[in-house]
Amino acid sequence: MAIIHPPTTPVAAAPAHAPAAPPAPPIDLLLVESDFLVRRTVAAVARDMRLANPQEATSVEAAERLLATHAFDALFLSLEDRETALALVNKVRLGDTLCPADTPVAVTAEACDTTLALQLKTLDVRRLLLRPFKVKGLLEAIAALRDAAAAAPVPQGVKPNTLTVPDAAT
Repeated sequence: MAIIHPPTTPVAAAPAHAPAAPPAPPIDLLLVESDFLVRRTVAAVARDMRLANPQEATSVEAAERLLATHAFDALFLSLEDRETALALVNKVRLGDTLCPADTPVAVTAEACDTTLALQLKTLDVRRLLLRPFKVKGLLEAIAALRDAAAAAPVPQGVKPNTLTVPDAAT
């Protein structure tokens, strides 16, 4: 006995070679990590995957000097020196750096207790990676920073990635 099914209407299929959306451009990322191997790995992955153009800093103090002269699209910080690193994020949030106050931030930490979780939430930290983290988690965190930076509105009259030099004649 054969079973006959009623005819189904075919679903319109997407073209086999639909054009892909252009990839988002890499962001300027400030990477603050004291461990050489971790810092170089994060920077290499971000650069090789064309997610970010990382600028590396070995300490929060070095990062503060960079933030005084350059606006970054996102920050990726180690919470090895927890209080100093959180103070840096707070400076960004208060507008005490060249970065916008809503600059996307991701952090890495050995552990997270309730106090740290509340501090990170208050400072609007977007991602927390617990060590040891996998490369996949790292890629997801940097991609999330890139997406958040791309979604941020550009202030009126400001062109991204441009430097204004005063005229020498004035």
